[in-house]
Amino acid sequence: MGSHRRKLVTPLILLLAALSFYVIMRWTALERGHLSILEGGLRDALAPAERGITLVVNKTGAWLAAIRDYSRLQAENQALKQEIAALKAANIQLEEYRQENNRLRNLLKFTEANRNAFDFAVAPVIGRNPSNWYHTLILGLGSRAGLQKDQVVVTSQGVVGRIIAVTPRTAEVLLILDREGALGGMVQVNRTPGIVEGSPDYRGYLQMIHIARDAPVMENQVVVTSGLGGIFPKGLLLGTVVKVLPEPDGLMKRAIIQPAVDFDRLEEVLVITRIKGGIEDAVPGAGAPGAGRTHPGGNPAAGP
Repeated sequence: MGSHRRKLVTPLILLLAALSFYVIMRWTALERGHLSILEGGLRDALAPAERGITLVVNKTGAWLAAIRDYSRLQAENQALKQEIAALKAANIQLEEYRQENNRLRNLLKFTEANRNAFDFAVAPVIGRNPSNWYHTLILGLGSRAGLQKDQVVVTSQGVVGRIIAVTPRTAEVLLILDREGALGGMVQVNRTPGIVEGSPDYRGYLQMIHIARDAPVMENQVVVTSGLGGIFPKGLLLGTVVKVLPEPDGLMKRAIIQPAVDFDRLEEVLVITRIKGGIEDAVPGAGAPGAGRTHPGGNPAAGP
């Protein structure tokens, strides 16, 4: 009998607890100006727990929102980085196009100014020998484009050299800076002749040799091709005299010449494929020789 009563006590307690909570809920649901002692006590007792739960919920929500925002910001940041990189690459490409357009425009002006004297082919520079930078270069055109041995290579600035070998798609150019590329030259203003070749003691410069001691050759005079030798037409621009030096024998002198062409920055050149009539003076349209350039050999005017 005692065991039976104990079995009934537990459901009864649960029933009474449920009724009590129901009564409290009904009681507290009504609009009242004052809370009961029991209700106030329960609220006061549960307040810290409620604050803790609210704080945890708010912090958790903020933390989850921060994670979502961080992931979103990371994705946006990566997208912006990719966009900036693409814009930089596009800007670099546009600048390359702009500079190429300027170079080709200058070459076009040069060919138009000299179309009655020569026919030209525009050729890209595709290679140079690092150990012989001032000796030869390779063009991206060859015999299939009509290029041949001994054709003269120029830019809108002046003479570059002559072709010494060709393949169907390439051509090798010997620069006038090489001593093997010697050619006939003359001082433009007074027609004093001489042989122009690469200077052995001023790297990146030319020199005119075999000049008579009393010849009127001075600094700042322009030097052009003389037409002697049968390869280089007369009147093509070579450079400007920057220094005149006596030869050891005392009978002759030589002139150090700053080239009109900037050989360090050759990207496209003109090949003279046909000589129609030639010219009598320096090529029209050539800029001031050597303006704004400094060659690796230093300034000859300063002395050896």
